Amino acid sequence: MNSAESLVDDAPDVSPQPWVLRSVPFGIFLVATAVIGFLASFALSVEKYEKLENPQAVLSCDLNPFFSCGSVMEATQSQIFGFPNQLLGIGAFIFPLFVGVLLLAGVRLPGWIMVGLNIGLALGVVLVMYLFYSSIYVIGVGCPWCMVVWTVTIPQFCAVTARNALAGDLGRGLSENTMVRVIAKENVAISVLWLLIIAACVAVQFWNFFSTLF
Repeated sequence: MNSAESLVDDAPDVSPQPWVLRSVPFGIFLVATAVIGFLASFALSVEKYEKLENPQAVLSCDLNPFFSCGSVMEATQSQIFGFPNQLLGIGAFIFPLFVGVLLLAGVRLPGWIMVGLNIGLALGVVLVMYLFYSSIYVIGVGCPWCMVVWTVTIPQFCAVTARNALAGDLGRGLSENTMVRVIAKENVAISVLWLLIIAACVAVQFWNFFSTLF
């Protein structure tokens, strides 16, 4: 081996680290999405109590017959566990917000905390997809504030799962698997595609409304 080849072989890997493994951008992402999700859930809670006090009230998110939080709140699916679903959001978004703040503060978090966040977000995504199906295909009305929650929960799940897979917190086998690493690095594209599919489903289901906008 000549000296040039030796220098190439010994050169350090200077490829940029995925953004989910960098504390600052990942922390900013978690804080921003958690705040948005928390505020949307809080707004839904305020609207819910307004509806309870005055069942005839027209809420700020009652945009039209196709998109109305008030109509969705009247369905049984709005209280899966016996209390308003939005209370789950208020509590659930506190954890990623806290994790994001710690990352921005430079705290090195143990893997089990990130895995715990991953599990919580996985359950959150399952709930989001159930509510998406129930709202769009069963109730037949879209909830604007709920859609905001969907829009932040799905990217959070994809980003945290990617981070844990790349960092080895989900097992060394996954972190060393080339296909897993490639997919994990495309977490933003996966999130966008997932949300576009949901948007397409909404557009098709409510085409009678959207067709009037053209």
